Amino acid sequence: MEHDSEVPKGYWTSFDFIGSCAAIVLLANCLFIGYAMPTNILNVINADIGPSTNIYLVSLINTLIKGIGLLLVGTLSDIAGRRWFIIGAQMFGVVGGIIAATANNVNQVIGSSPFIGIAGCGQVLYPLLVQEIVPNKYRGWSQTLITVAVLPTLGLGPVVARSLVQYTDLGWRWTFWLNTIVCAVSAVLLFFCYHPPKFTQLRQGVSKMDQIKRIDYIGFFLYGGGLVCLLLALSWGGRQYPWKSPQCIATLVIGVVVLVAFVLYEVYMPLPEPLLPMKLFKIRNFWIAVVVGSVGQMSFYALNVLWPTHITALYTKHNMTVGWMSCTTGSFLALGEVLTGPFLKRNGRTKLQMIFSIAGLCIFCGVMSLSNEHRMGQAIAITAMIGLMVGWVELIAIVVAGLVIPPDTIGSGQAFFASARAISGTIATSIYLAIYNNKLTTFIPREVIPAVTTAGLPESSLPALFAATKKATAAALDSVPGMTAAVKVALTAAQKRAYAQSFSIVYLSSLSFGFLALAVAFFASDVDKYMTGFVNKTVVQGKKDKEGEMMEKV
Repeated sequence: MEHDSEVPKGYWTSFDFIGSCAAIVLLANCLFIGYAMPTNILNVINADIGPSTNIYLVSLINTLIKGIGLLLVGTLSDIAGRRWFIIGAQMFGVVGGIIAATANNVNQVIGSSPFIGIAGCGQVLYPLLVQEIVPNKYRGWSQTLITVAVLPTLGLGPVVARSLVQYTDLGWRWTFWLNTIVCAVSAVLLFFCYHPPKFTQLRQGVSKMDQIKRIDYIGFFLYGGGLVCLLLALSWGGRQYPWKSPQCIATLVIGVVVLVAFVLYEVYMPLPEPLLPMKLFKIRNFWIAVVVGSVGQMSFYALNVLWPTHITALYTKHNMTVGWMSCTTGSFLALGEVLTGPFLKRNGRTKLQMIFSIAGLCIFCGVMSLSNEHRMGQAIAITAMIGLMVGWVELIAIVVAGLVIPPDTIGSGQAFFASARAISGTIATSIYLAIYNNKLTTFIPREVIPAVTTAGLPESSLPALFAATKKATAAALDSVPGMTAAVKVALTAAQKRAYAQSFSIVYLSSLSFGFLALAVAFFASDVDKYMTGFVNKTVVQGKKDKEGEMMEKV
C-alpha cells in the first residue's frame, strides 16, 4: 500500500497543472465528439452522401482501431513517457476530422475512421491521465469531475449533433469540424502545459533505441490480427455472407486461434517488454475490473448504435426528437458517475457496490426487452436507468483497475483495460447487429404478409411491396399494385411489431454478458486500503526546476 506523497509547492495552482487539466478535459470530449456524435447521425450522413450498406463501418472501424492500438500506445508511453503520445493522438484526430468533414461519399468518411480511432487510443486514456496527477484518495472525485466536464458531449452529444444537422449550413460536417478544432486546441495546451516524467527519468541508464527494440511487435501483430479476423467474421455473418459460408467460418476460426496463440506467446516467451504483462492477471481485482468494465462498455456501445434505430423504427423520425431521446444513455451514464463518485471512498465496500450495480444493469436490460411500439415512455425511462447503472459500473471498474495496478505498469495495465473495454464493446455491437438483422429478416415477412393481405393487398403484389419497402420512399409504396391507405396502415403496424420483437431478442441476449459479470463480481475484494494521498505522477516532473535540476518528487 502506498503512502501520502509530497508535490512541488504551488503545484495545484500552477499554470502547468491547470492547463493540463483543461487539456485533458478537451481531450476527453474529443473522444465522444469523434464517436458518439457521428454514430447518432449515421443515417443522416448516409442519406446525404450515400446510400451505402457499409455505413456501419464508420463506428465499427473506429472502435476496432482504438481497441487494437491501445495496447501498443500504453506500452510505449510507459517506456518513453506519455506527453508526445497524447499530443500525437490529438494530431491524428485533427487529420481524421478534416478528412471526414470534407468527404464526398461514405467511403471517404469510413477512411477517416482509422485516424479518429488512432486518436481515440490516446483519448480513451483520459481517466488514467486524471488519476495519475491527483492523490489516490480523490480518484473517485476526479472521475466525477471529469465526467461532469464531458457531459456536453457524452450526455448531450446526440442532440448537439442533430442540432448541427438541423440549424447549420454545413449540417453533419460540423460534427467533424468540431472534433478538428477541439483536438487542435487540446494539443496546443498539452504542448505547453503537460510535462510528465521524461524517458530519462523513467528508465535511467537505458537508451531509447534499446527500449524500442524490446517492444513486443510479434505480440501486437498476433493481438491485432486475431481481433481483425474475429470482427470481420462477426460483421460479415448474415450481412455480406451467410454464417455457414467459408468466409465467415475461416475468419472466425483464424481469429480465435491467433488470439489463443497471443496469450500463449505472452505467457511462455521470455519477453523483456511484453505487450501485456501477464503478472497483472495475478492481481484478482484487476481482471475482475476488466470483465466488469467490459460488460459496461458492451451496454454503452450497443445502445449508442441500437437506441437511435429503436427510436426511429418504433416511435418517431423527427430529427430533434430523436436527438433528445438518444441522450438518455450518455447523460445518465454521466449522472451515474457523478452521483456515485463522491461516495466511493466514503461508503467503501466496492465489492458490494460492484455487485449491486451489475445486478441493476441486468434487471433493466431485461425490462428493456418489453419496450415495444406502444411503450415509448417505458423505453425512455429504462434506457436512462441502464445509463445510470453503466455509469456506476464504469466508475467502480475504472477506479479499481487504476488502484490495484503497480505504478510502474499503470500505463500498460490501464491500456489493456481500455483496450478490452473498446474491443468488447465492438464485438458486442457486431453480435447485437447480427442478431437484430437476422431476426428482422425472419420477423418482417412473418408479420407483414398476413397483415397486408388481410388488409386487401393481392398476394401477387408481395414481391413488389418488399422491393418498395427497401427503397423506403412514398413513391415506391404508391407504385405497388393494389396499395391502399388501409394496406399502408397495416404495413406500418406490422413493421413496428417486427422491429419490436427483433429488439427484444437483442436486449435479452445482452443478459448473458451481464450474468457473467455478476458472477465474477462475487470474487472481488474491497480496495479501501489503497485510497491514500499518494500521487502517481505530477505534470511538472518533466521540467527543470529553478536550479536546473530535474524535479524528482512524485
